[in-house]
Amino acid sequence: MHYSYIFKRNAVDLYHQGLWPDTPDGISTENFRNTIRGWVRIEESCGPYALCHKEHNKEWSPEERYALVARVLAGESLKSVAYS
Repeated sequence: MHYSYIFKRNAVDLYHQGLWPDTPDGISTENFRNTIRGWVRIEESCGPYALCHKEHNKEWSPEERYALVARVLAGESLKSVAYS
């Protein structure tokens, strides 16, 4: 299931308040809450815009590719580079 950026932001905000949004139909409450916890971790490590949908099939220039590889070689995790 795909969720909009606004939905994710609202869910994360409620989580920080100690509340949970209503679980959508077709997903278990446990899985939905685990998904929200994942969004919280993504936001904490990479910022709120990491919850936005990314452009698919982006064309990367050689300079952009080099910058991404350099970040990983400098010790940044693959996941954090991928989410940025």
